[in-house]
Amino acid sequence: MNLNNYLNKLQLQINSENGKQVSLLLSLDHAHVKQFLNQNIEFYQIDSACKSAVEAPWNEVASNHLKTLVHIDSGDLDEAFDTQKELVQAFQRGMSNMTRWCLPALYVINNDLRIIASNADDQAEAAVEGQRKKLEEAANVISKSFTYCITDRGVLHSSKKYGTYCMIGILFRIYFKLKQQNLCKNILRAVKAADMPSIDQFSKSDRVTFRYYLGRLYFLEEDYVKAEHELDLAFKECTNRHIKNKELILQTLLPVKLMRGILPTATLFQKFPKARQIYSQLATSIKMGDVKAFNVALTNSESMLIRQGTYFAIEKAESIAIRQLFRKVYLVLGLNTRIPIQTFKKALEFEGMNVEIEEAEWMLANMIYKGYMKGYLSHEKMFLVLSKDNAFPPVAQVAQA
Repeated sequence: MNLNNYLNKLQLQINSENGKQVSLLLSLDHAHVKQFLNQNIEFYQIDSACKSAVEAPWNEVASNHLKTLVHIDSGDLDEAFDTQKELVQAFQRGMSNMTRWCLPALYVINNDLRIIASNADDQAEAAVEGQRKKLEEAANVISKSFTYCITDRGVLHSSKKYGTYCMIGILFRIYFKLKQQNLCKNILRAVKAADMPSIDQFSKSDRVTFRYYLGRLYFLEEDYVKAEHELDLAFKECTNRHIKNKELILQTLLPVKLMRGILPTATLFQKFPKARQIYSQLATSIKMGDVKAFNVALTNSESMLIRQGTYFAIEKAESIAIRQLFRKVYLVLGLNTRIPIQTFKKALEFEGMNVEIEEAEWMLANMIYKGYMKGYLSHEKMFLVLSKDNAFPPVAQVAQA
């Protein structure tokens, strides 16, 4: 496909409002890319050909796309970022005259801008660690695409509002990489204030991405109930053929469940080997009340959990393992409802936790407070008095209360 053929095909697809085909012709990964680069065409030829063959603003979109391909091919990612940015801005200028059909192309050019920006920041030799200037600039440009979608006043069935959640997914991905998750709140406020179709009317992939990042946002805020709800929805809606995506969701979902005492099933671990590698020993040790094994497993997975940002959540799950240990003491003593606090202290010491009697008493009081045990403490006699009825309610039941 020579340059003129490419431009004629692009104009034809624009005229027929075939958004999918237009998106392919503006992507960085399509058959036309290699064919175009093999022609070694100069920039002045690109500008001239686009101006005569394609109507505005698509002539700017096309010329900047082709220039971006040349810059990427020559390894100049800074220039590639600039031309891709101009491409997106030219597209935005024409969006008021377009309807829903243009959304596939909008997704591709904005996501490609994100990728180029990220790669350009990685390539920058003088980059200060933690600074990603190109990605920050890309976020500012992409946020305008989000605004054009969410504020569209066209007829709903052909409205660009249906591009809102895809744009949110791209922006959230950038904000998380920049560690600027606070900016997500601005997006969420805009969605809440807008007259939007129900999220169920959007594509499954958009819903899954949105709920995944929303779940992670709640997780960072330590609102674990909401985090679990959103991540559960994302996991269930994510199709089984997207194993990597489901594994990614589990990286945050499983720590939330473990710390709430809800243990993964053997079936889940069979389906997701990466999750099994990190969480299987932790889950087993929690279930068995093996505090020593829990801490060994936590140490073994420490570097991975820190990278995922879930270490402290998993660390909190130790209290569930301790609860299970205390239950084992209760069972070993034949369901005796009056147990010396000293007995629990010895159990903790057996698990490698050298605590004072006061600390053991505090742990028991904390278990009662959280609802993991039913009973009361006699400080004077240093005894735990357990309820005769359901002294240790099921952990998952308590966690959901």
